[in-house]
Amino acid sequence: MQTDKICREVFELYSDNFFTGIDLRTFDDNSDGGKNPLELVLVRDQLTAEMEKSGDRFYISEPFFEEGKVNYFIINYSREEKKTFEKYQLFFTKLMDELFEYFIREYQNDNTYFYNGSINNIITRDAIDSLVTEISRRCCKNDGFSLYDNINLSLKNILAELSAVTYEKQLSEGLIYFVPSAECAQFQFEFNNYEEYGNFNLKNIRLLRKLLELTSIKNGTGIISDTNFIYGIGSVKEDSEYYSVTFDDDRRWTVYEKDNELVSIRNNSLVLISNLISKREFTNYAEKVFPSLEDSDELGNMYNIIKSLVKQKKGTILVVKKDAESFIKKYQDLCIVINPVKLDEKNVEKLSSIDGAIIMDENCVCYGFGAVLDGLDTGSGNRGRGSRFNSSERFFNLYKNEDNTDLMVFILSDDGNFNFFPEL
Repeated sequence: MQTDKICREVFELYSDNFFTGIDLRTFDDNSDGGKNPLELVLVRDQLTAEMEKSGDRFYISEPFFEEGKVNYFIINYSREEKKTFEKYQLFFTKLMDELFEYFIREYQNDNTYFYNGSINNIITRDAIDSLVTEISRRCCKNDGFSLYDNINLSLKNILAELSAVTYEKQLSEGLIYFVPSAECAQFQFEFNNYEEYGNFNLKNIRLLRKLLELTSIKNGTGIISDTNFIYGIGSVKEDSEYYSVTFDDDRRWTVYEKDNELVSIRNNSLVLISNLISKREFTNYAEKVFPSLEDSDELGNMYNIIKSLVKQKKGTILVVKKDAESFIKKYQDLCIVINPVKLDEKNVEKLSSIDGAIIMDENCVCYGFGAVLDGLDTGSGNRGRGSRFNSSERFFNLYKNEDNTDLMVFILSDDGNFNFFPEL
């Protein structure tokens, strides 16, 4: 069935092998085309129970009808991607809804699954727009009006534009809170004539960009808006319902529902942060690379260091080498050598702000940072990956031993994806 291929192609940019397949299931329609909803509930319950017995992770479409039959699309996804699915569930739900709508429409047209590469961008664009503009529906309820109900406006387009606007040659950085009313905010600067400042729209994009200069992600201070009016600058009161959007200086903007990240966009493209492997998975892996650390507390510290690097959302490399102390002496021309210091999840944050690799031993003692990794050019690089990945792979291939022990390289890309050498 071509739907397997379609589903993988649509999602391969976001999560490799996220889906194990997509199936079309057909039942006799005893609901009279949906006029008897109880029958549809029974069929869906039957289908859900069947899928739950199989142990697979799944998502079921809404029913659609054809020639006396009721049909459902079922997407199966891998257990390994369960955490990613759950973290971005609201977005993936929108994405699947758009995908199902496309499949159903094409199926009903000619019972085939027409597909071309451009549908990737269309489905993703519509899913992002559906998710982000729903914030307007939930927040802006004054006099029954909502930006969501005005087809000429798109909150997604406003945020995308704002992420690219410069102020004194600097790209946008800062924070916006979207709240149901101004009463949800604790103001530092409240506009007592906010109606005169205009609406939260593209006409006011320059004003919004200036106001971002007064905000701070670190301090939790942001622009306060209901997606219609701009109320001022401040924070959100405890226990209030709100959404927020953060802006980074690389044209990236991220939407949150309270502390839960919903979706992240850079240059109108979707960015998903890969979930780090579990502590148990990492421990099993690291014990094979460093057999001497079996049952050692250092494995927990090493895991916390890597987890801290992932949270920084900045590309970096961590080299863990058993003989790092002696190795750093012959590598000193390619890095900044320091007196040995024990790393933990807090002090490693400072080192990750410097380009280049951090070098430490298996006991998490650091001997240098900012290292420019060298290695043998074997001609086996990956054109789809950047210099950080390829230089790390060459470095590992040059210094690894036959048992793939005593050396680990962790590579974190700017979009949050990561790799280990030796491979997991």
